[in-house]
Amino acid sequence: MIKNERQYKITRSKADEVRVAISELERAPLPEGLSAEMRELQMQALSGTLGDFEAELADFDALHDATLIEATGIGEFPTALIRARIARGLTQRELADRLGIAEQSIQRYEAGDYAGVSFARLVDLAAARAVTVHYDVRLASPS
Repeated sequence: MIKNERQYKITRSKADEVRVAISELERAPLPEGLSAEMRELQMQALSGTLGDFEAELADFDALHDATLIEATGIGEFPTALIRARIARGLTQRELADRLGIAEQSIQRYEAGDYAGVSFARLVDLAAARAVTVHYDVRLASPS
C-alpha cells in the first residue's frame, strides 16, 4: 500500500522502469540458448510486476475521491486510518500538525501500521482526520 506522496513517486518511477524493460525485451532478439518459453516467462513476470504497481497507483489515486473507507475487521483499522488520511488530502505533516506531534511520529505509526499505538491515540488520530467510525461487534456462536 502506498502511504504517502514519496512512495507514490517511487512506485510511479518503478512502474516506468518496468515499462521500459518490457519494451526493450519486446524489441530485443532472442539470445542464443534462451527459449521462447523462457522469454515469455520473463514477459509475464514483468507484466505482473507492472500490474501490481499500476494497481497500487490506481488505488492511491482513487482514494482522493473516497467518502467511505471500509474495514472488514479490527485488523484492517490501521490501514483504514491511513487511507482516510489520504482521502482527506492530508499529508503526514499536516496530520501531525493537527495533533501537535512530530511528523516523524506519524511516519513511524504508519510504517508500522499503528502497532503499539494506544487506543486513546487511535481515537485522536481518527478525530484529527474528521472521520467517524462505525463498527459492529458480532458474537461468535459458543463452542
